[in-house]
Amino acid sequence: MHYRVTEDEKRRAKTPHHIFNINIIITHLFMSMIVLEIGSSFELLLIPLLSSLVIGYLYITSRKEAKKDTWFVASHWTMAWRRGRILLISYAIAIAMVLLYLLVDMLFPGGLSMNDFSTDGNQTNLGELITLRFAAVVIFVAVLITFMQTGISVYDAGNGISNPALEKFLPRGETANEELGKGADESIQNTANKTEENN
Repeated sequence: MHYRVTEDEKRRAKTPHHIFNINIIITHLFMSMIVLEIGSSFELLLIPLLSSLVIGYLYITSRKEAKKDTWFVASHWTMAWRRGRILLISYAIAIAMVLLYLLVDMLFPGGLSMNDFSTDGNQTNLGELITLRFAAVVIFVAVLITFMQTGISVYDAGNGISNPALEKFLPRGETANEELGKGADESIQNTANKTEENN
């Protein structure tokens, strides 16, 4: 749905989506590469922790914006926070998978390892490898989907578009931004407005 908004409102509405995408780029791209190069596999758990702090910031700010800013701007903050919830769910699933593996490994120690067939008799812990890879896939899919959605939201914010379904989470008041319609409806409304002004 298109709304009547100012250029400043469009700029402010883009902010939560930029924060969301910067969070993904820094934590899931750069930090994960650094940890994989110089750290251990379990240090990857720091990434969802730091990302969750940013998502927490989006939640707190969305609550504040709902009280003080226009409906259009607040709706984009709410959208970014609700998208962050998808990431939080993926983190919870991944951590549950790791905890389940740790429980199984504690009950059956060494039962999920495989001999490396090396001369020193080393073993590879297949359970750890498989669990961490599957957990990473869950998070990767969530990151990919939300990153693409957020890119679209930045475009929408710049064009005065927001999702009217957000009204059930963020009710529109009397002072909310005026609806202009969807697509062709908007141009019809604008034409009608210009006609009225000319008369």
